[in-house]
Amino acid sequence: MDFVLKHYKEGAFDTQKAIGRFRNAKGIKPKPRRRWIYAVSAVSVAAAVILGIFLFSGREASQWVKVTSGTAVLPDGTSVMLADGSSLSYRMEGKREVRMQGKVYFDVARDESRPFEITAGDAFVKVLGTEFMVDDTESGTVKVYVEEGRVLLAKDASSEGAILTDGMGATIHEASGILQVDEDPDVNCIAWQRGSFIFDRTPLKDVLTCLGEYYHVSFAATDLSKELSGEFYTDDLDLIISLIESALDVTIIRR
Repeated sequence: MDFVLKHYKEGAFDTQKAIGRFRNAKGIKPKPRRRWIYAVSAVSVAAAVILGIFLFSGREASQWVKVTSGTAVLPDGTSVMLADGSSLSYRMEGKREVRMQGKVYFDVARDESRPFEITAGDAFVKVLGTEFMVDDTESGTVKVYVEEGRVLLAKDASSEGAILTDGMGATIHEASGILQVDEDPDVNCIAWQRGSFIFDRTPLKDVLTCLGEYYHVSFAATDLSKELSGEFYTDDLDLIISLIESALDVTIIRR
């Protein structure tokens, strides 16, 4: 990692340039970065619309349709990305309704005449059009993170709940119905969807905790008090560790 040390200056470490130099030096071709569904071509969108029309012409509109993996475009134009092991069912007769389990990122097509309503465990989410994640993978809680727009989160459709806006998160504890709003949640809760980790003067201890939870690995380091800033792609853990070690002059041990 001599090339990283050569180009590293305290407080000005550019992770993306360092990654490029590392890959060029080692002759590694960069992996394509996982993109969100913004890159869907016009042909794909048209195909999805045609497929949606076909499906609904041959079924009762009130029938629930299930999605179990990957990404999908719903008949109203809403895009969804499902984490591994997640699923959702939707129907769009009058209201736009979704029932889900697991972790799902939504990019909801705006339609002020038909709110988009989600039920996840003992939580209810209502939006007109926005980007956000719903996560009920942790037993007893449902978490929401809003990337853009406004989201109503409540225990059920008749409860008052709370309005969440850009960069806000919240948790509902299902047993008690208590709703806790977090105005500064961890942006890496959507690293799986974004394809990268973002750290801003984050203590190394917290960085390694984040990486450990994501990759299901535990770490130790020679100095946990140092701080890290930068963006790191999720597709190469070995590269992330090498860059952190060189930037912070620490040794990281995988356990």
